[in-house]
Amino acid sequence: MTRLLLPTLIALSTLPAAAQDNGLSFSGEVKLEYVDARSSIKAFDGDLGMSWRSGGLLGFDAAVDTTYLDDGSDFTNVWAALVLSTNAGELAIGAPRPLVETMQVMPRFSSSRLIDLELSFVRGPITPIASASDNGLTPGVTYRTTSGNLSFGVGYHHLNDGSNVDILEGVMRYEAGATTLFISGEFANTSSSDVSMMQIGALHDADRFDLGAALGQIDSSDTIHTLRVYGSYDVMDQLTLRGDVLAIQDADDIYSISATYNAASGLFVEGGGTVINGSDEIYDIGVGFKF
Repeated sequence: MTRLLLPTLIALSTLPAAAQDNGLSFSGEVKLEYVDARSSIKAFDGDLGMSWRSGGLLGFDAAVDTTYLDDGSDFTNVWAALVLSTNAGELAIGAPRPLVETMQVMPRFSSSRLIDLELSFVRGPITPIASASDNGLTPGVTYRTTSGNLSFGVGYHHLNDGSNVDILEGVMRYEAGATTLFISGEFANTSSSDVSMMQIGALHDADRFDLGAALGQIDSSDTIHTLRVYGSYDVMDQLTLRGDVLAIQDADDIYSISATYNAASGLFVEGGGTVINGSDEIYDIGVGFKF
C-alpha cells in the first residue's frame, strides 16, 4: 500500500489546486429518541462534522458519529483525514469517512435512527457499522472527483481491531436535473468469509415530493436481494410526511410511515411507526437539533 501511495502523493503535489471555499466550517445533528417495541429503548444519536480548506492544496476533514443506547450499547466512529485538493479530485488520507456514507443518495430508513442502524446490515452501508467495532480510528484512503454531472469515488479502509478486515468501496452518482442515479459497492475481506454489498437506484427530488427506489444484493454465505421504495411529501414548508418499504428476499417485508416537523431555529421533532410482517409494531418519537 505504501509503495502505491507515495508515487500518488508526488503526482498530486504537482497538480494545481482546485478552486474551493476557504476557512473552517461545521455541520451536524443531535437527537434524543424513544423507541417502543417489545421493550422501550432510549437512545442518543449524534453526527458532528468539521471541514477546513486552505484555498490551496491542503485541507482537513473530521467527524464523529455515535449512537448510544440506555442499555450501555455504543456505536461510535471517529473520522479524521488530511485532504489533498486538486483539479483532478480530492484525496483523503488518514481515517477518512467512507464515501458510501458521504456520497449516499437515499435518505435514512424511517424516522428512527435505531431502526436505520439495524437495517444497515441488509441495506447498507456496511463500512460504518463495521468500523464502529474498531479500536478508535479506522485507517484508510479515499479519492473522489466530479466531472460535470458525474461524481465518482473509491476508498479503502482497514479495521485494526485484530480481525484485520480490509474493505474496498466505490460510489458513482449522475445528476440529471431533479433525478440522481447512483450505484455503490462494498467488499469486505475477512478471515472467515468475504462479504459484498451492491446497490443501484435513483432518487427524484421535486419541489414538494421525493420518490426513490434502490435494488440491493448482499453476498456472504448466501446471496440475498433487497428492494427499497421511498417517498415523501411536504405538507407545508416545515412538515414532511414519508413512507418506506423494504422487501428482503426470503424474509418479512418492512413498512414504515413517519413525519418530521422542522423549526426555523434548527430544532426538529419526528416520529413514526414501523411494521415487520409477522411481528409487533415499533413506534418511535424524538427531538433533535440540526445545524
